[in-house]
Amino acid sequence: MANVTHVRTQYGLLEGRVVDGVHTFLGVPYAAALRPGRRFARPQEPDAWTGTRPALTHGPVCPQVPTYGPVGHGATSVLNAGEDCLTLNIRTQDIHGKAPVLVWVHGGGYAVGSANERVLQSGAFAASGIVEVTLNYRLGALGFLHLDDAPDNRGLLDIIRALQWVRDNIAGFGGDPARVTLAGRSAGGFAVATLMAMPEAQGLFSRALIQSGATPAVLPMHCAQRTTERFLSRLGTKASALETADLTQILNAQKQICDESYNNHDWQRDGSVTVVGIPFQPVIDPQTLPDHPEQAAAQGRVAPVPVMIGTTSAEYLTHSRMHPHLTYHDLVPLLDPRVRPLGTSGKTMVERYRHALPEHSPIGLWRAIAGDLVFQNPTTRYASLLCQTQPVYKYLYGDILPDETGAAHGAELAEVWWRDGLRVQDLPQRYHGLNAVSARRVHEIWRSFIADAAPVLPQGSHWPSYNLSSPILLAISDNAVRHLEDPFVARESLWHS
Repeated sequence: MANVTHVRTQYGLLEGRVVDGVHTFLGVPYAAALRPGRRFARPQEPDAWTGTRPALTHGPVCPQVPTYGPVGHGATSVLNAGEDCLTLNIRTQDIHGKAPVLVWVHGGGYAVGSANERVLQSGAFAASGIVEVTLNYRLGALGFLHLDDAPDNRGLLDIIRALQWVRDNIAGFGGDPARVTLAGRSAGGFAVATLMAMPEAQGLFSRALIQSGATPAVLPMHCAQRTTERFLSRLGTKASALETADLTQILNAQKQICDESYNNHDWQRDGSVTVVGIPFQPVIDPQTLPDHPEQAAAQGRVAPVPVMIGTTSAEYLTHSRMHPHLTYHDLVPLLDPRVRPLGTSGKTMVERYRHALPEHSPIGLWRAIAGDLVFQNPTTRYASLLCQTQPVYKYLYGDILPDETGAAHGAELAEVWWRDGLRVQDLPQRYHGLNAVSARRVHEIWRSFIADAAPVLPQGSHWPSYNLSSPILLAISDNAVRHLEDPFVARESLWHS
């Protein structure tokens, strides 16, 4: 039976519900609604209200259309969408407490996905004594198209605005604003890693948790400008007309550009977009993101917070469904535009990987090279840079199996958000094989980092922090949690001449 609950914010009184012992507030505005005329503006504070505002249902998600192959289509939200999407969902066990806070950024290649998806509605962290906050932010062209007369990195500025809202209001929900973990998976992980290097985000979180993300999705300005030119040409309009342009037309042009960049990599056309294949990305910008996150980390200019960072063991397993019949002959032209921005060639990388991984089939090599390019290498590099200035805890989820057939991208998500009593059948189909024992273990590891910063493992064992002289990570599988020398350090070295 759900009971009414109330919390007063600096903008007015909210009414939520207590569901299974969790105070739940949905669709809470953290910024002013987007409207034609300010859809590309910096996020503003929400308007105050009089009386009681119901927070009983999810707000709209950011408008989006399916793109990015099987992974992106699977991540695309089919929930109610609208430009009034800058909202939070908050769940807490005790509105009078002072608990650690989790702020979660959803993935989806910066173009699809939402905080309202079913797998994020379990209340798992709230049930474990954490105040959990999931947020929606601007995606695609709305959030990341470079425009001369608009701020860059608007999607990330939205997240910063949400963090400011949390700082100023979360105590009313029983949260401690001094203990905020900023976390995300996939593009959410990209966002967390990038926000660590954004000056405006400094001091707004005390821990960072990066799942299958890190640092590859940041563009130099000239590549972002190429995307803008392609987008405006496809839309058939000038940048000055975008504020009042039909949103459906904007989304259609966005889909065409996303599909083109993801399905047909062209280094000459797209520049460094080809590395990840997503055209709407954060851009290095003097006002909001002065340096690439790896450069900022190398110079000690990132948020000085404990970091938990990791990947799954087969990040490109699902992505590889786009190429089911690869031959060795196919690999070079397929990979060449992806690696050109890094100063190497497809031929060089295929030769090196065939020598290093002689048992791999062509599709296995594709999974290894592309998975390392987008996920494993950036995670290894960022962990190696960060560990020189702050505590870093690196993990690997899933067993390493032949031909890169271990745990796919996102395989850990339902375990991270597992709550005892949750019905597996209530999760998306891809999680129906979930092992509840393993899920309980994984959730507890994540909870421990959010609550304690120095995470405590099952049976109280120690998780050593990552360091260059002893790059030990935590290997997590269905059967065990064990320490392992980082297997991707050697793989990352293949990319150096």
